[in-house]
This record gives sequence, C-alpha cells and structure tokens, in this order.
Amino acid sequence: MEKLNKIVAITISILVLSFSCWFVLDEKKEFSDNEFRYLQKFPEFSFDSLLNGDYIENIESYFTDHFPLRENFVSLKTLVYNLSLQELINNVYVADDGYLINRFDNPVNLDKIIGIINNFKENNKDLNISILLSPTATSIYENLLSKYNINISEREIIGYYYNSLNIDTIDIYDALINEKNNYQLFYKTDHHWTSFGAYFAYVEFCKANNIDYYTLDEFNIEMVSDEFLGTLYSKVFTTNQEKDKIHKINLKDIDFTVNYSDKTTNSLYEESYLKEKDKYSYFLNTNKPLIEITNNKIKSNEEILIIKDSFANSFIPMLANHYKKVHVIDPRYYNLAISDYIKEHNLKNVLLLYNINNIDTDTGILKLR
Repeated sequence: MEKLNKIVAITISILVLSFSCWFVLDEKKEFSDNEFRYLQKFPEFSFDSLLNGDYIENIESYFTDHFPLRENFVSLKTLVYNLSLQELINNVYVADDGYLINRFDNPVNLDKIIGIINNFKENNKDLNISILLSPTATSIYENLLSKYNINISEREIIGYYYNSLNIDTIDIYDALINEKNNYQLFYKTDHHWTSFGAYFAYVEFCKANNIDYYTLDEFNIEMVSDEFLGTLYSKVFTTNQEKDKIHKINLKDIDFTVNYSDKTTNSLYEESYLKEKDKYSYFLNTNKPLIEITNNKIKSNEEILIIKDSFANSFIPMLANHYKKVHVIDPRYYNLAISDYIKEHNLKNVLLLYNINNIDTDTGILKLR
C-alpha cells in the first residue's frame, strides 16, 4: 500500500510539474479563434488593483484562459455534464439531433424598450415603421429540449411586444413553426437563424407589405461552406459535433452597389470570412454601423431603413431585390442621431428587425429618438 501511495504521489508530481513547464514555455495566444474573443493578458500590478481584488481576479482569468489543453478540458466537462443530464453548460443546452441551443432569458427591459419605440414613433409620425421580432431556436426547436424544463413562452413575449407597440408588426412565429420540419431554420452550432430561416421571415415581411416575394425556386441557392462551427460550439466544444452548412440565397441576375463605412463593393457577401472562424460575418461583411445598398436593376424608387441586430444580415440580401435603396443602421455601432439620418435622406419606411433575445440587451436601441 505504501509503495502504491508513493507511485501515485510521484505520478501526480510529474503531471503537475509537466503542466507547469508546459504553461510557462507554451506560446500565449492573444485571440481564441474558436471562442472568437481576446484572451486575458497578464495583468499589470498596482496596489489599487490588488486591494480592490481586480489583480487576483485577472490573474485567475489569465491562468484559466492559457491553461494547456483548455479546450479539451472544456469538451470533457461538456461530455460529463451531458451524461449526467446537467441542464446547462455555459448557458447552452446540449439538445437532441446535434443542436446546441442558447438559453432564452426572461426579458428585464421589455417595457422600457416598448416605451422607447413608441416614443420614436410619436416623434416621427409620418414614418411607416414596422417591427419584425425573430424567436430563438429555444422556442422553434423546443421539441429537441424535452429533457429540460423550459418555462418561458417566447410567443407570449413577442405577443406582449406587438400588442403594446404603436407601430406595424410582422409575426413570423407560425411560419417558422410550419417550416421547421422541412428546412433547417437555425444553425446547430450558432445562435443565428440560417438563410432558410431568414427566407421565411422575408416572405412574411413581403406579405405584410403587399410585395410579390420570390419563391425558393426562383432564387439561386448555393452552399458556400460546410465547415461552420459557431458561437455556441465555442462555449461547450462538444465532441464529434456536426458542422453547419452556410447557404447563399440570391437572384442570378443582380447588380448592387454596396457602400460600407470603409469601402464600396458590388457584393452583399464577404468571401474572406468563409476561411475564418466567424463565418456568419460572410453576410454583409459583419456588423457595420452604416451600410447603403443600391439596387441598380430595379425601376422602383422605394427606399427603406433597417435598424437591426445581426439576424438581419442574412435577411437583407433577399429584401434588397425589392427596393431601389436599402439603408442599414446597426445602432450598437452607429453613434449619430438616427432621426437626423432619416430626415437627411427623406426616408418614409423603417423596419426594426431583432431577435427577441438580443433586443432586451441591445443598448443600441436606446439611441432611437
């Protein structure tokens, strides 16, 4: 027994020493491609940071972020949690059919946001303002979460928004429910909807605005990547995770001029992102404060402003086929007065497009006046 204890002690000592040496000698990365975030840098010491606890907290974060084989240990943790039917792993449900689904949190700013939007309408009475709120995969694929206790109704929350707002509302909930068995509407590894989810939202927008929408048969559908591992995968690192496919849905004969804040192009897509971790940024070249899209083919002079979160990025390329000009503002990054932009461009149509989970925490919406 004593001999066994010595062997165990020596083995543990060797492992601890090996990992310590590995940690010291291993090159420290600044950015995690898988988690799509900057890693904690070694903190600078000061007595103030030591006394208020920040220094110790940052030291712990530094060791956690740079620990050898960290992603492998996170993956092992996920496997153990899943086998033990643990409800959440880093705020993500490991659901059936290979889906990773972000937890939907009860909104805390609902009435505040309703007040902001209604005030925006009151100050812009001549505008045709509508809102499209997307549910999350938590709600649409609730059947894949049967082993978890989901007691928040997104349909009811969207209904509360729509019944309380003094603007036009576009309900896409039933359309997504009706199509979920026919198409993959949300990515399995990312919180965004797929191009097919965005398509059925586009159809409902067109119906609500008496626009003749294009059917899927009329669009050109192209798979541009089958290597997508999104934001939810980066939280749990599930083993043997099925990678997502990304599709581009557009018309064959198009002619756009796209003005970004930093460049002008003729494409609504940025191919370079398909080689990176953040492949969803392929749509509209990631989140920009302002984008102006001109359709050089269309005869109509209709224009629209879309105030949005990232869910709109895969929706807008389809909508752009129906307007002479689409103005896109992401209020998280746009720092000027949105009402001034509307007056400057003499706009009449505005669409607010948000995911129901994002809108509650989006500080950008506070910029509506």
